[in-house]
Amino acid sequence: MLQRDTQTVLIMENQPITTQLQTASKPSTVQRRSSGSVRIAFLDRKGAVAELSEQAQALVLRDPRVADVGLFGSLARGQALPSSDADVLIALREHPEQRWFDRMPEYGAAFEHTALPVETFPYTLDELTRLSAHPGFIRTAMRELLYLSGDAYVWRRLQREAQRTLKAES
Repeated sequence: MLQRDTQTVLIMENQPITTQLQTASKPSTVQRRSSGSVRIAFLDRKGAVAELSEQAQALVLRDPRVADVGLFGSLARGQALPSSDADVLIALREHPEQRWFDRMPEYGAAFEHTALPVETFPYTLDELTRLSAHPGFIRTAMRELLYLSGDAYVWRRLQREAQRTLKAES
C-alpha cells in the first residue's frame, strides 16, 4: 500500500487497483476502480444522500429560518452519475434577501464539505407556494423531492397544493 497526499493506492499482483479520495472523516461517495486500461467510476447514492442529510440536519439546527430541506434532480431520481451534482431545495420561513439567487452563496456554504458539488435553491415558503401553483421548475422539483431534514409536513403541504392546482388545470 502506498500512501500519497490525497489518495491511497492498493497494488496487488493481478488484482484491480482501487483509488479512493481520502477525507478526514469518511470515504468519498464517488468510487473509482481500474483494471488494466479500463477505468470505472460509480456513485454511492445511499452514501451521498446520507451525507447530504447530515449537512441538511446541521443547517436546520443552525438556522431558524430554514423550515425544510429536500433533494431533487438526478440524485433524488436515482439517475445520478459520478459527475452529477446534488440539487437541494431549501424552504425558508423568511429571508431578508428579496431574490432567491442572492441567497445561494449563504446556503451553498452549508454544503461545501460534501463529496458531491451541491447547488442550492433557497426559496421562502411564500415563493414556493406561489411557484408550485404554476407549471415549471419548482413544480417538477416538488414532484420528485426526497426529504432530507426539517419539517416534512412543509413538503407534503406544498406537494398537495401543487397537485390540486394541476388537477384544476386539467
